[in-house]
Order: sequence, then structure tokens, then C-alpha cells
Amino acid sequence: MDDIVLVEIKNPKIPKDWDYKKSVTKMRRLVVNWKSISIEILQELHIAKTKLVAQGVRNDLDPNGSKLGWENYLRDIGLSKETVRRWLSRYNPDTKVILPKELEGNGKIETKQSCPCCGYKW
Repeated sequence: MDDIVLVEIKNPKIPKDWDYKKSVTKMRRLVVNWKSISIEILQELHIAKTKLVAQGVRNDLDPNGSKLGWENYLRDIGLSKETVRRWLSRYNPDTKVILPKELEGNGKIETKQSCPCCGYKW
């Protein structure tokens, strides 16, 4: 299995000459790639969880006798269970879309605004 490699990220050097349009062009490309990678990661996490939770923890699938299960999988890829739970709660595997944070859970946007007369919330 591949080892996790920690990379130290240093603070970026702020250039004296910075071009707004060049930055926007660069960021558009990066954001598109980031969204694609995010969907790919969430899709793989969804598949892994579905398969591993359905089978339970098994130790007969690995030649070394290691236990294979959802929590072991998360440990092996270097992600916490709570982080992945939060990510997957916002992922719709049918449409392959990341839902806005406001739609997390019950699919309804929570609001504190309401009409004082009829109670209608917006």
C-alpha cells in the first residue's frame, strides 16, 4: 500500500506586480479541476463506504490478514471519519453534485426569517 507523504507548504511569495485578469484566468482553470477532483474523491468515498459497510469488517480479503472495513479504510487513506461523514452528507451520488451547506441533512434551507402575521419562513 502507498505511504502517506506529508508535504510542507510554505507561505507564498507575494509578487510586486500582480495581474487581476491573469489571476482570474488561472483560478478559473484551477477551480474547474478542483471541482472535478472533489466529485471524483466523493464518488470513490461513497463507493468504498457502500461496499465496506455492507460487508462489515473482514480480515479474509487481505493476504496479510489485515482487517478491511470502513474505519480502517479511512485510516489508510489519512482522513478522519467525522470529516468524511460531513463531506458525504453534502454529496448526492445520483446526480454527482456537491450540495450547498445550507441543504445539508434534511434538504431544506434553515432560516430565521418569518412573517410576524402568518409565520411564513423565508
